Amino acid sequence: MNEQAIKKLRKKFIKMQTLTLLSVMFLMSGLIYFSNSIITINNIHETTNFITSNDGIIQDAKVIYDSQKGIDLTDNSEFSNKADPYNIGTFLQEIFGIKEFDLELEKYSFATRYFFVEFDENGEMTKIIKNHIAELSSEDAEELGRFAINAVFSFGQYGDYYYQCQYKDDGSSTVIFLESTEKIHQNNRLMFTSLTLMTIGLIITWLVVRAVSLKAIAPEIRAAELQKRFITDASHELKTPLAVIKANTEMEEIINGEDEWTQSTLRQVDRMNGLIKDLVTISKSQEREKSELSDVDISNVVKEVIDTFTSVAKRDEKDLINNVDENIHMLCSSEDIRQLTVLLIDNAIKYCDDKGNVTVGLSQKSRKVTLKISNNYKNGENVDYDKFFERFYREDKSRNIDKGGYGIGLSIAQKIVKNYKGTINVSWENGVISFICVFKV
Repeated sequence: MNEQAIKKLRKKFIKMQTLTLLSVMFLMSGLIYFSNSIITINNIHETTNFITSNDGIIQDAKVIYDSQKGIDLTDNSEFSNKADPYNIGTFLQEIFGIKEFDLELEKYSFATRYFFVEFDENGEMTKIIKNHIAELSSEDAEELGRFAINAVFSFGQYGDYYYQCQYKDDGSSTVIFLESTEKIHQNNRLMFTSLTLMTIGLIITWLVVRAVSLKAIAPEIRAAELQKRFITDASHELKTPLAVIKANTEMEEIINGEDEWTQSTLRQVDRMNGLIKDLVTISKSQEREKSELSDVDISNVVKEVIDTFTSVAKRDEKDLINNVDENIHMLCSSEDIRQLTVLLIDNAIKYCDDKGNVTVGLSQKSRKVTLKISNNYKNGENVDYDKFFERFYREDKSRNIDKGGYGIGLSIAQKIVKNYKGTINVSWENGVISFICVFKV
């Protein structure tokens, strides 16, 4: 794995860890928020049920409107709020529904702020009861009461109030509006606190994971650099003894004449030189920078490569067919496209059936550029094409060492295509094998 691949893996790791933490924190915060909301709604239900069971009057609540008694009072009431400390024991009792609410206690006469509206069977408002609700007019109470009666659900929220309706058998109805400003604000504070903690936690996690991952991959980057240096140095060192072997063999042929042994030695030297060249190519292709990209007429590049291989194809008694469309441009490195085309055409000529055809096509449709190189390959029906792009892979029977090549050319081609986020696939049909590269432009 090269340095760039290690850095990409690090970025994926940071992203994965951050998203994992975000998911866990979001789940935990959601559970806390919804648990608190359920507790709040349960408390409100119990309070409104208690008020309803007492006909709208608890402790010092008073009737401020009664159509039968001719009462119509609008005054202000003082508000006092006293609460016991809220601890983990209270929380567990509430969430599991085992806490008993004694609304007869004096504190609830101040903590429970509500108004109660009663309607007769004809829909006429007959009574208003309030408990520590300031400046409540009969018009306001009637309007809100009718809103609740006509609502879809008998229990709901209206502004800072929760309401609950009760419909009696005689056709009359009652509505309780329970003032819940503090409970609603507590839920909102909890939500905003959770979001704030999530944001801070994500930032801290990102910084910590980034620092730790950088330290973790440092040895891998160092190993990748040493590997790259080894390939370069080894390639350089191997060239000298190979040159000596080749020179000595050629001298022996001059002195003693050619024979099968000297020819075999020279072929193996040429193969070793080619293998070294490809290894260096792999190493260099992994270092290519995006700054080298430019707008390239790849039609011209591909045609130049075809012209180069025309004589090679003729020598092997094979036809090289040009199906390249004109004026196709792409943001890329011309060297990459040239090398990709060279690798695929060279591969096609080597493994093309005797006196067969090699066809090179380049076309563009919408925002996709397709490079397709095909050749006759009659023995390709039962071949495992998924392994063709593995380094040093050879299909046992037809893709053998006598064809030349080193089993890494297609791997290099795949790497080039992936650098441009394209796709390369191989298919076989009716005796023809095709390598298809697709790029988005």
